[in-house]
Amino acid sequence: MWFKLLILAIAGVALYRFFGGKVPFLDNDKKEQREEESDFGKIEATSSCAVCGTYVTEEDALIHKKNTYCSIECLEKAK
Repeated sequence: MWFKLLILAIAGVALYRFFGGKVPFLDNDKKEQREEESDFGKIEATSSCAVCGTYVTEEDALIHKKNTYCSIECLEKAK
């Protein structure tokens, strides 16, 4: 009797998950973690180079005396 109920419960959970249902103790919100890790569509701040006008992200830019430069060559030209 108990074995039949166990098999029926497992089959029910499998069907529920097959059709898109979430089971909290089995899923652990893995989909939400993957969405947070994705960098696609992330907006980055950019600045233009003081010498040539090329736009670079603030992460890649060189900053010297409150001016932004795209490369060492532009930084040397400014001196």
